[in-house]
Amino acid sequence: MRLKNMFKVLGVVTALTLVGCGGQKAATESTSAESTTATETTKEETATSEETTKAESMGDASGINVFAAASLKGAMEEIITEYNKANPDVKINLNTDSSGKLQTQIEEGFACDIFFSAGKKQMEKLKEGGFIKEGTDVDLLHNKLCIVAPKESDTKVTGIANIKDAKSISIGETTVPAGAYAREALSKSYPDLGISKESTGAELQEKLGLEVIENSNVTKTLLSVVEGFGEVGFVYITDTYGKDDVKIIEKVDENLTGKITYPLARVNNDEADDKISAEADKFYDYLKSEDAKKVFEKYLYE
Repeated sequence: MRLKNMFKVLGVVTALTLVGCGGQKAATESTSAESTTATETTKEETATSEETTKAESMGDASGINVFAAASLKGAMEEIITEYNKANPDVKINLNTDSSGKLQTQIEEGFACDIFFSAGKKQMEKLKEGGFIKEGTDVDLLHNKLCIVAPKESDTKVTGIANIKDAKSISIGETTVPAGAYAREALSKSYPDLGISKESTGAELQEKLGLEVIENSNVTKTLLSVVEGFGEVGFVYITDTYGKDDVKIIEKVDENLTGKITYPLARVNNDEADDKISAEADKFYDYLKSEDAKKVFEKYLYE
C-alpha cells in the first residue's frame, strides 16, 4: 500500500515538473492514462461484485435456503431466530420477494429447499414442473386483504365501494398474489369495467379513471402508500402488524377475494447434501408446529 502511494506521489511530482517546463501535454496524457486505468479497474470491480451477488442469490449450499413471500418476512425472521436458539449450528438463509418472482427463481435453478408462497397458483405451477417434493405441499396459513392509507390521511375513500374517489392507488403487479387478489376484488365490485386478474396497471388506470402505481411485491406496495405515492393501497392485513404509520380503511370481504391461502412445501434441491436435506426436513416440520403457529398468529395470520 505504501509503495502504491509512493508511485502516486512521484506521478504527481513528475506531472508538476512537466507543467513547469512547459510539458502541459505530457501531464494531461499522464492524468488521462491514470483516469483510464482507474475506470477500467472500477469496471472490473463492479463486474466481480455483480458476479458475486449473482452467485450468492443462486443459493448457499452450506445452509437451508427458504424462499418465502414478502409478506412473511417479519414472522419468518422471528421464527428462524427462535429455531436457532435450540439449533445454533443450523444455518437458514431467508429469501423474500413476491411469490411469482420466487417461483421464477426456482424454475431458473436457484437453490431452494423450502418454498412458502402467498398464493396457490405459484405452488401449483412448481408442482406441475416437478420442482416440489411429492406429498409435502400443505395449505398452512390464511390471510386477508385490506385497503390502507397513511395514518394522517384525509382521504375520502372508505372502502372498495368508493375507491374510485381516490386520486391514486398502489397495487401489486399481476404476478404478485396480493395484486391478483386486489384485481379479483375490483372485478367483482365493478363488474361493468371488465377488470381481470391479468389487467395491467395501464389498463386499471384507464378503467378506474385514476393513477395506478404497480409494485413488484406487497412490501413495496405498503411502502409506496406510506411515502405518499398512492393515496390508498391494497396489502395484506398482516403487513400492517407493528406499523404505526398506516391505517386500515377496510378489510376486504373474503367473498370478493376468495380464500387467501399460504401453501408450504419442500423443494427438490439437487445441490443439497444429505445433511442439509435432513435439516431442511426438520425446519419444514417446525414451520407446521404449534410454536411456529403462535408466532404466525401474533403477526395476524389465521
